Amino acid sequence: MKPIHAFVDRIEGDKAVLLIGENEEHSVVIPAEYLPEGAGSGSVLSIELRYEPELTAQAKDQVSDLIRRLRHRDAE
Repeated sequence: MKPIHAFVDRIEGDKAVLLIGENEEHSVVIPAEYLPEGAGSGSVLSIELRYEPELTAQAKDQVSDLIRRLRHRDAE
């Protein structure tokens, strides 16, 4: 998969505004602490997105368990 490039447009307090897309037409706000060391306004980042099937299954199990507990509590 081709990496996604993001331009760090600015940092506002504890948030970083990234511009992504072919023409940097989409903005994404992330916690500034997630920026790699040395990155700041004007930096170009490479981002890789991966599907995590095991983590997805764990999240689904957690949600199912929470729903089950809430239904049990409401039934009491």
